[in-house]
Amino acid sequence: MIGRYSRTGLALLSAALYGGVLLAGIATHPLRVLPVFAALFLLHVAATRKPDLATGAGWAGLAFMAAVQVVLVALCYGLGLLVARVVGVVALPIWLPLAITGAAAFYGAWAFRDAAEMEVFLDSALKDIAVMGADQPAPEADPWPDPDPKAAAALDRALEALYAVERIDVGLVDPIVQRLEAEVKATAFDPFYDAAGGVGEAGAVIDFALLRYVASPAIQAELITRGEAGLTPTLLLNAPHPSVRFEARARVIDLVDAQAPRDQLPDPVWLDELEATFPGEGYAKLKDLSESVAQDR
Repeated sequence: MIGRYSRTGLALLSAALYGGVLLAGIATHPLRVLPVFAALFLLHVAATRKPDLATGAGWAGLAFMAAVQVVLVALCYGLGLLVARVVGVVALPIWLPLAITGAAAFYGAWAFRDAAEMEVFLDSALKDIAVMGADQPAPEADPWPDPDPKAAAALDRALEALYAVERIDVGLVDPIVQRLEAEVKATAFDPFYDAAGGVGEAGAVIDFALLRYVASPAIQAELITRGEAGLTPTLLLNAPHPSVRFEARARVIDLVDAQAPRDQLPDPVWLDELEATFPGEGYAKLKDLSESVAQDR
């Protein structure tokens, strides 16, 4: 199962977003399509990063985003032209690449409008662009390495057992995730995280199980050390199922109690939005708690 907030989901969205421009280059479409692509890129980025246009800094940030999108479009289009010279021009209707990028841009603007993880993803992309501009080699490490085979096999068994669980029930879920931890410790976290963010009751059970998995003090401590302890609660604080949201809030409190770094706690502005969306569920208190901890440190 591929969740829309998972690493795999983000990679697929990026492939569609940039793939339209690449196809336009391969088809040698006229240059007049490039401003349209840049506008679609800007729509996607601005909707996810939400610059504060009430301030000069917000407008400056928007202008910078626009400039970056122009560069990205030019690079993708130029790469497409190079491919066309090697393999030949591919005849495509002018609307097809625009439709692919447009669909990805509008979907991304909707799906990630309040996902704090996208901030990290986009910041990483901007850093890569800065590295290329300085003519320095980009990091060679694979950002999404294949999971350890033993961990992948153990997770497959755990997911098979979880799919048989018809509803969220701690008594049914905990033995499964505890067995997973006993087998592979925290090495199952990355593929388990990728499986989260699904839909329906089955997706809710997987989300709940992931939150129970990272509730283990040993796994939580390792994730804090890796700088990844905040990923799971951030992903699931706005989950459709109330039990999943409750468990996600509990994980944030766990991070506060464990004195996790402030950058692994949810963004206070986002917690305000969640309080408005789910009034009375405790997001305002969660914001006060995280802010008081930030001041104490």
